[in-house]
Amino acid sequence: MKPRRCKDSTNLDLFLDFPATKTHLADLLGVARSTLVTWENLAFWRIPSFRDAYPKNHDGSYDRESPLSPYQAWVLSRVGRLMAQLRRGERVKQYIAKNPNDFSRYRYQQAFGQIQKIQKGA
Repeated sequence: MKPRRCKDSTNLDLFLDFPATKTHLADLLGVARSTLVTWENLAFWRIPSFRDAYPKNHDGSYDRESPLSPYQAWVLSRVGRLMAQLRRGERVKQYIAKNPNDFSRYRYQQAFGQIQKIQKGA
C-alpha cells in the first residue's frame, strides 16, 4: 500500500452534500484511487446498506460505476480510518462484522444531523 498523501485525511468523518466519483473521493481522502477501490470492495461485500445505496441497472445488478452517495463517502472515510488504525484488511473485516451499526445509514443520519445543528448554530 502506498503512503497516504495526507496522513490525517481520514481522522474525521467525511460529510459531502453531493455525489462524488471515486477519483474525486480519493483526492479528498488523500489516497490513490486504487486504495479507495480496495476500501469500496471491502464495504460493498460486508455492509448491506452501502451496497444498497448503489443504483440498480436494468438487469438488477448494482451500478458500481455511478458516483458514490454522501452516505457511501462517509462509510469509506470510516473504512479508511480503520485501515490506518488496524493496518490489515482482515482486521477491518472482523471489526465491520462485529460492529455493523457503526456503518449503518441510521448512524450516518444521526452524525449528519449533529453537523447540521452545529452549522446552524454557528
